[in-house]
Amino acid sequence: MSGSCGIIDPDTPPPKISYKNRRAGKGEAYEPTTHEHVANTVSHAIGIGPSILIFYYFMCTYAHRELQHILMVIYGTFTTLLFTSSTVYHFCEYLFRQENKHRKLRYYLHICDRAAIYLFIAASYTPWLTLRHCGLPGLNLKWMIWVFAILGILYQYNFHERYKTLETILYIIIAGGPSVAIFTMNDRTGLEWMMIGGMMYAVGVVFFKLDGILAFAHAIWHIFVLLGASCHTYAVFAFLLGPDRNNPVPDV
Repeated sequence: MSGSCGIIDPDTPPPKISYKNRRAGKGEAYEPTTHEHVANTVSHAIGIGPSILIFYYFMCTYAHRELQHILMVIYGTFTTLLFTSSTVYHFCEYLFRQENKHRKLRYYLHICDRAAIYLFIAASYTPWLTLRHCGLPGLNLKWMIWVFAILGILYQYNFHERYKTLETILYIIIAGGPSVAIFTMNDRTGLEWMMIGGMMYAVGVVFFKLDGILAFAHAIWHIFVLLGASCHTYAVFAFLLGPDRNNPVPDV
């Protein structure tokens, strides 16, 4: 029995640890548990260091032309930005959400987190659409993909979290639409890795929509993003960088 001295009854069961909360209702935002906040933060924080090191290595060792250097700066910057913006946002949610502090900061960090996804999609396509010879759709998509990214960011700024299903559909369209350029490429080697990476993202989207149904669903989505980005980065390393038939680097 517990008395006025604060002695805990040894027969009293310990408080139950909750790994997920109830699913959000219509018009509501899901409220992650403390454990989910930590998992959401760590699951993308682990991608920041490797992305910086990998793309520095690419630029210093495997990019042999000025155009390859420029493309690796673009791809590396927005890949690192994706993991960094996600980590910062989820860390601030972990620190401030429970006490409902710094709401405006968390709101704009969330917009930046979602905007970084659009920029990452555009940066992932750009090396392929630039270094591989494409037909007419690919030539246009090389710049149109960045227009789509900007439109996606404007959508986020004006309609953030209002139409969640539409928002997910927009991500899928912008991520999958430019793949039509693949069919206009003369050289399609390495594109199977792009397809595997795309499948990783597609499977991850399923978990993205399971908050409140499956514990740590958002962190699992983050893991699939890491896997998809790894597949795409390997494809760039193995099939796009270094000397090529169209612009060989002479022996020194």
